[in-house]
Amino acid sequence: MANINLTPILQALIGLLAALITYKLIPWIKSKTTAQQRQNMAALIRVLVFAAEQLYGSGHGEEKLEYVCEKLREQGFEVNLPDIEGTVYEAFNQFRLDDEAKEE
Repeated sequence: MANINLTPILQALIGLLAALITYKLIPWIKSKTTAQQRQNMAALIRVLVFAAEQLYGSGHGEEKLEYVCEKLREQGFEVNLPDIEGTVYEAFNQFRLDDEAKEE
């Protein structure tokens, strides 16, 4: 009976598996993590907006926005105002709508 050397076939399979992990699995994991981080940031922004409204009251928009940005930085988020501005203003508007609904 002849001995068959399977080493080159196994090496090729390992190389193929490594390529699949590198090009498919790792980007997929990164995209899921980024989405989760965005969800976490949006939730944190809502909490910080509520806190800013309680601390500063109505008006004082710039101070409240700076408060939210500062607290996000303290939590380790890299804050780029144009990137998060929409989320912050959406949270402020939602807070106002909820507050108006309570008054009615």
